[in-house]
Amino acid sequence: MTIEITPETYIKMNEEFEREGTPIHIIVATQEQIDNPTGVKLPETFTPQPPMTVDGSDPWPHSNN
Repeated sequence: MTIEITPETYIKMNEEFEREGTPIHIIVATQEQIDNPTGVKLPETFTPQPPMTVDGSDPWPHSNN
């Protein structure tokens, strides 16, 4: 079961808190804030990194492989 959280959800919660006399008020978030709570903007496309060139030296000299 998936619960869809929208700004209306917060509004209804505040109304319920008010009816019950609970001294809590939730700040109503925008849909964008709900969908991306951390605020991190991920790029739309990812560019692949070029392959690592091997020149004969060990690229990981401290590994025990």
